[in-house]
Amino acid sequence: MTINIELSNEEERILLERARMSGRDLAGYVRRILQQHIRPAGLSSGDDEATPHLEGLIDDEVIASCEEEADDEITLDEVRAATSKIKDSMARVVIEEERAERF
Repeated sequence: MTINIELSNEEERILLERARMSGRDLAGYVRRILQQHIRPAGLSSGDDEATPHLEGLIDDEVIASCEEEADDEITLDEVRAATSKIKDSMARVVIEEERAERF
């Protein structure tokens, strides 16, 4: 089946970038997204229905948000130095920062 979808330039740019990052062409990337939404959540196509599919657990919106905020100027050593100063769990730090932003 062939489906035509009108996308804004920005939507097309984002899809092309995500396709490139996944190592797929645009059609293959969009097909994969649709397949993930069609099959039951957390299951892999062709697998036993009780087998969890790890790809279904990836939060693409969070990844996209991180990509928007990314700064290529920051080095891995700088990240390690900054995170080494955190004395609590990263999850707790993120939760506290999100909570602070809401209030």
